[in-house]
Amino acid sequence: MKKYIHTLVIAVAFFAMSSNVNAGWFGASFSDTPSLTLFGQTLKVPVPSLTLGKAAGTKVSASASSKKGVSVSLPFIKAEARSPEVQVGTPENKVSLSLEGVKKVK
Repeated sequence: MKKYIHTLVIAVAFFAMSSNVNAGWFGASFSDTPSLTLFGQTLKVPVPSLTLGKAAGTKVSASASSKKGVSVSLPFIKAEARSPEVQVGTPENKVSLSLEGVKKVK
């Protein structure tokens, strides 16, 4: 029982002290572009899309670009994927690395 209380006190102390840590160091979000932040460095990985049926269209096409990613369309099937992006640096000076190139984050 003493070991349990001792462990609980240490865990509570850890969480109490960690609330003062910079909130931008860790985080995650899931939306159109899910992202994960660890120690201030952010990885964004867009979710690929797949459309089946009438909404995908009936034409055959394909494209690839650094901004829009890769897109392939066949009759009744369409798939799209964008490239991941990594933001690295300090909070004052961050850069974004992706297929589009290296850009300074504002």
